[in-house]
Amino acid sequence: MSLRQIDKNRIMGRRLCVNDNNHPNHIAFEAIKPVEKDGKLVCRVCGGDLKTRADDQDEEAIDKRHNIYYDDQTGTMAAVNYFKGAGGPKVISVDGSKSIQEVTESIMAGLG
Repeated sequence: MSLRQIDKNRIMGRRLCVNDNNHPNHIAFEAIKPVEKDGKLVCRVCGGDLKTRADDQDEEAIDKRHNIYYDDQTGTMAAVNYFKGAGGPKVISVDGSKSIQEVTESIMAGLG
């Protein structure tokens, strides 16, 4: 599976609590997976109903966002590459698909 497809699946799996959009819920990540109540998925924090962002379910919109992100000439990656070479703020890359502990260790090692 390509990195873009992994990213697309991550985006499409996000769920927002209708009571508080700050309660992260995701159908694929055990640590923040919604809970099932009366046959439907609800917020893991408060039990509220869940919704999705329309643009998180629109594959064309996701592809457009990816194209902007991965564009190394004028997109987000152009800025990342600039800062990597500018000697300014430290820029590290982290594989976010690992466990929370492994990601934490990678960040700490990269910043150390």
